[in-house]
Amino acid sequence: MGCDVTVVDNFERNSISPKKLKDLGVKIWNPDLRYSSHILKRECKDMDVFIHLASKVGGIGLYTSKPLDVFEANCNIDNKVFELAQVSNIKNFFYASSSHIYPKDLQTDVAPPAIREEQAFPADPELSYGWAKLMFEKKLEFYAKQNPDMNIAIARYIGIYGEGQKYDLDTGSVIPVFSNRAFSYPEIPFSVWGTGQETRAYCYIDDAVDATIKMVEAMEDKKLVGPYNVGKQELTRIQTIAETVVDISGKDIEIEYDETKDTLIWGQWCDCSKIKRELGWEAKTSLRDGLEKVYADVSKRLKEAK
Repeated sequence: MGCDVTVVDNFERNSISPKKLKDLGVKIWNPDLRYSSHILKRECKDMDVFIHLASKVGGIGLYTSKPLDVFEANCNIDNKVFELAQVSNIKNFFYASSSHIYPKDLQTDVAPPAIREEQAFPADPELSYGWAKLMFEKKLEFYAKQNPDMNIAIARYIGIYGEGQKYDLDTGSVIPVFSNRAFSYPEIPFSVWGTGQETRAYCYIDDAVDATIKMVEAMEDKKLVGPYNVGKQELTRIQTIAETVVDISGKDIEIEYDETKDTLIWGQWCDCSKIKRELGWEAKTSLRDGLEKVYADVSKRLKEAK
């Protein structure tokens, strides 16, 4: 879009090399944002927009086994980055929140009613990740009320996926992990944590980028943009995702369901009509098209890794 871009990333969870970004004229910094964000002060001074996407994320196994680590890391990152934005005279600050901020009792059914933005309270997220996100949302809202010098936008992303995601079987997200299992079958089994009857809504990355741009542009006229649910309003079962990935692979695969694993969130579906009504955005990419792109990407990277 003709912008000067600086990326701050430790490249822990994607396949894009710093060299590729540098070739595009993008500046790269990779400090640990929990401790050393201050070294970016001079580089970030007077930038127009901060798009804060950084957080400690992973599969459900990470969230359940290391809740304190996740909570502390994300609170630390959020506060350090916001301090950096303040001392750098940033005018527009975009924050990536999550659908995990919603109360767990709204996500106990496989086909729950779509969750609206105002249902975040009374607060009771299932995961420490959601608690950290919700607490920082409130900090930003308080800041917007008290300080006229910075505009704030908050997006509650819902199941964003796409090429380049980490496909590690222990810590990766479900769609790249399923793609890995299908490509690697039968050397590794195609196993699914739980019954497969859990429902989710997934949104392809290009659609999420479009929503982000619209929200950044909206800060030109509004002090506080959002919070908005940003996702695709299409509910699907984990079993359906697994079966679709298997079909895309073209293999004869037996899917195994590990029902010894507890299911914490049975249904996660959010109402995205508010951002459509107020900013004119809605997700366009079909789940099948998105899964095909991710499977092709994971397959390519796995072949290159051999």
